[in-house]
Amino acid sequence: MRNGLRILDADAHVIEPGGLFAEWAPPGTSLLNLPPTTPVVPCGDFDALADQFQNGFDAPSYLRAMDAQGIDAVVLYPSMGLFVPFSKALSAAESADACRAYNQWIAGYCSGEPSRMAGIGIVPLAEVGRAVAVADQVASLGLPGVMVRPNQLYGRNLGDAVYDPLYDALAGHGLILAVHEGLGVDAPTIGDRFMSFTERHACSHPMEQMAALLSMFVGGVFERHPDLRVAFLESGTGWLPYWLHRLDEHREWTEATECAGLSCSATEYFARQCIISTDPDDALFALAIRSVGADHVVWASDFPHPDALFPNAADSFLAAASDQLSPADVGAVMWDTPLSFYGLESRFGSGAAVTAG
Repeated sequence: MRNGLRILDADAHVIEPGGLFAEWAPPGTSLLNLPPTTPVVPCGDFDALADQFQNGFDAPSYLRAMDAQGIDAVVLYPSMGLFVPFSKALSAAESADACRAYNQWIAGYCSGEPSRMAGIGIVPLAEVGRAVAVADQVASLGLPGVMVRPNQLYGRNLGDAVYDPLYDALAGHGLILAVHEGLGVDAPTIGDRFMSFTERHACSHPMEQMAALLSMFVGGVFERHPDLRVAFLESGTGWLPYWLHRLDEHREWTEATECAGLSCSATEYFARQCIISTDPDDALFALAIRSVGADHVVWASDFPHPDALFPNAADSFLAAASDQLSPADVGAVMWDTPLSFYGLESRFGSGAAVTAG
């Protein structure tokens, strides 16, 4: 809590134990494709996280890191799990098994403090039948949603109708679909034309998310699955107003041909089904909130990845937000919107974001 404001970190990351993916990425092997100059030090400072590293980033040490930042609750995403299950080196069965192992582990990780921690599961994308089965596992474990990557994996985009059974399953279970990029996956990406970390990373997060939103819009995912809730994470917010406007214009342009089956504009679909995350370094958050509303924007720390601010992530954002947003909008972004979107009211507690104290 900061200044009486409850804070829900909508996208932070665990550091998985070394043996979790050993069956699919044995020690000494790597399924990542990263430039040698890629920053890798968590939060840019090993010493700042001495407690966490000394305790293997276990749940109690993670909670202490949350306390140091004034974060009341967190939704957790993977680190190595962003990459290993989606590697082209794995068979469809191996990819599904890696996802199942992670899902079981993250459920246990959060079980010691369920009033403060919730984990998002992973589903494989190589074969949709396996994806549906793993989504069923995620629901049975009580996890609020699943993560997929935005990239063109297995020769398909997220808007491909082959994924309809997965989207039906997610909507049926009330699970959210979280689209999350991470530079270095062993698969084709938008940044492949570049060699340096700066060039590839500048492209990866926003451009892959833009491509995913485009594909899901034009491919009719939002049209066919009106109850599917989708989060576009860790890519900043500044691109969203421009991109929605551009997609709306293209729908008008091709409404009798390629967009004939779409009953809504991209802006309308986003308002009905989607959120985007902002972060401590996002200078354009107010623009996005004016465009789509505070009920479609959530705040995320990205802790403990190399670009994360620690322990000042929440303080940094709140200092900027207090000058640009109303108290109600700040409360929505920091608590009410992620709480509602992830469906965590019964777990983290409902009620006003701003409390006495």
